Amino acid sequence: MKIEKKNLLKYLGNIVTVLAIIFVFKQLFSNGLDYHSIFKSKNILPVVIIVIVQAIIVATNTYPWKKIVEILSNKKLPYKETVTIYVKSNLMKYVPGNVFQYVGRNELAMNQNISHLKVATATIIDVAMTVLSAMAISLVFLYDYIWKFMSTFTNIWFLLILFIFFVLVLYVLIVIFKKNILQFLSNNQDIFKKKNIHVLIKCFFYYVFVMLISSLMYMLVFTFILDQHVTTTLFFKLFSAYTLSWLVGFITPGAPAGIGIKEAVMVGVTGGLVNQSTIALSMIVLRVLATFSDVLAFLIVILLSSKKKQVAK
Repeated sequence: MKIEKKNLLKYLGNIVTVLAIIFVFKQLFSNGLDYHSIFKSKNILPVVIIVIVQAIIVATNTYPWKKIVEILSNKKLPYKETVTIYVKSNLMKYVPGNVFQYVGRNELAMNQNISHLKVATATIIDVAMTVLSAMAISLVFLYDYIWKFMSTFTNIWFLLILFIFFVLVLYVLIVIFKKNILQFLSNNQDIFKKKNIHVLIKCFFYYVFVMLISSLMYMLVFTFILDQHVTTTLFFKLFSAYTLSWLVGFITPGAPAGIGIKEAVMVGVTGGLVNQSTIALSMIVLRVLATFSDVLAFLIVILLSSKKKQVAK
């Protein structure tokens, strides 16, 4: 019965993966982008660099999640299997619902006989670290803009009300799930060991590094593909604004992939130095290239995995 259930879940996972590939092509052909303008001969090098670098990032993003799962499960995991599950789940983000890319990671729980709760918790910690790294970069590079935004009378009251609401919700959740939280902390005491804290710190700085590289990829799009002249001041504004825009787009409910939100943040941070249409076009181009990167990472990992299986036979 367990084997049948496991096979059924694998079949469902494969169906969702096929749906993800269909939605990938739908997104690529429905964005209204002129692909001839992207793939001009002069743009080939920056396009190739962006796609390859982003594909490498997708594959290496497995590392922190894998480490967190290992800490919680107290079990060493094979990278080959973990990265295969990760890149396949990453492709599922194109399926409407915005949850399949996280749920898909729990295939690892079935394959390695790990608690589904532990794998899901590792995913939550992994996402939280990504958000915290983006917050850290934004606070370091854009503290003046953030402070200026927060210092207005209206915004202070809004943020105060939002903070009070957040604290009340957190308090209610802690009261309701107090026993579950205490039980979870008791069952996962290993996470507070010194060596594991060091691992988590490494994972955090990994995401800081990845965020900075992603911002650099955006600047390649803006400068070389769109042929925009960039001064030193504008470079650093756009470079840091991209991370803040990702953060705001990610945490804003009801905004698929942060569409519209990111562009508004970028325009606000740059102080109108770049018009919104140019920002929007640069974001669309990067989103398209990131889609190619997701597919490339998926194909490479799957092909390498299948070849290794054939050699093993």
